[in-house]
Amino acid sequence: MVETGSTDTDCEEVLSVTSIIASESKITICGWPTDVVLIDHCNAKHADEESALRQSSAIDNRSQRRDCCKPHTLLLFVPGNPGVVHWYTDFLTQVVERLGKGYAARGVSYAGHGVGEVIVGNDDEHSKTDYSGNREDEGKNPKLRNMKIPWTMDGQIQHKIAWIDALIDDWRKQFLSNSKSNPSKETPNFIFISHSIGAHFVQCLLLRRPDILAHTAHIIHLMPFFRFDPPPLKSFMLSHAASWYEYVVPMMTTLVNAASVFPRRWIDFYLERHVGLNCPKGRKIALDIFLNPKMMRNHLVLGLQEIRELPKMPNDVALRLIGDICSTSILFCGCPDQWAPLFHMEDLKQLQRNSKVPHNINMLYIEELRHDFVVHPEMIEPVVRFCLNSIRVIGKGLNVGDTFRLQDMKSKL
Repeated sequence: MVETGSTDTDCEEVLSVTSIIASESKITICGWPTDVVLIDHCNAKHADEESALRQSSAIDNRSQRRDCCKPHTLLLFVPGNPGVVHWYTDFLTQVVERLGKGYAARGVSYAGHGVGEVIVGNDDEHSKTDYSGNREDEGKNPKLRNMKIPWTMDGQIQHKIAWIDALIDDWRKQFLSNSKSNPSKETPNFIFISHSIGAHFVQCLLLRRPDILAHTAHIIHLMPFFRFDPPPLKSFMLSHAASWYEYVVPMMTTLVNAASVFPRRWIDFYLERHVGLNCPKGRKIALDIFLNPKMMRNHLVLGLQEIRELPKMPNDVALRLIGDICSTSILFCGCPDQWAPLFHMEDLKQLQRNSKVPHNINMLYIEELRHDFVVHPEMIEPVVRFCLNSIRVIGKGLNVGDTFRLQDMKSKL
């Protein structure tokens, strides 16, 4: 629990003492139990009770969050692959706290990404399904879940859309149950924050759902992986690995099985000293998920499809359609980054100069950052500041239920 008053002179609406409540729980989306994160401003005097209520919530038992402040804007976070939202809880909490009352955050893991058989799938689901998510006994065994949801980009996009629909319903029940307005029509404003391949998922879901895009005030992409065009040597290696996925996936899951015989403290030491993961929480999550062969399979099957199917060039049509409705901020990093290298930013700027993509796409490059910034505590602060600065530019005057040129958008999509 974080006690806070007005954390910024810009946020004049924060008049009373509030507390930040961050909770991690599970809900079922598209048949897959999924980790989610909820971060809200709550009245300080009820914060301890609220925190206990959230932590006691079982799977699919959404707490009512009775004393949370009604936000005018929800920050919706979609992570990169591996899609485990718990890595980002502290980062999102800092953003919400420093924006002040009026903002809340919701984050979601990927289907099939996390810890435990109920999340990653069981032996039958994995063994009776090919890498495209097709099963020999399709429809014959209703107990087996649809593996296209965790194993394909299209499935993950469906999963994120279903998550957003569920949280809109949840928001209406929580804040509008006693309202005189029509709760079926009122919707909060959205600001999407994505990391890596999460940017592609956000882009796709917004184009599929104009009603969600109509309520989107801004988009923030952190090191976006929405095109596959790394430097030549990396491209050669990754493209060949993706082409030979039927051999790469079982080989890597076998290696995970072999590594699981070693004591966790040995692997933890290796991750800290040789891989450079200096965040204890980040290392624990990495150990929990990557020592599970089924989780590794889910991660690889999806990731290798991303490499095979993402376009080589930026999708200027998608950027124009979305840019007609809302602005976008994009953060690039150094090291160098094979998923979102610096020349991707230079290409976008050239497209802007040629009027091929909107000028409301703002970009920043920070050499000191890494793509996996979230497991390096010293890199969190500049990313938080980037998000805050991006949101404050558009944050003045937002009201619940604003729509952003909905009629103009419908005529374009």
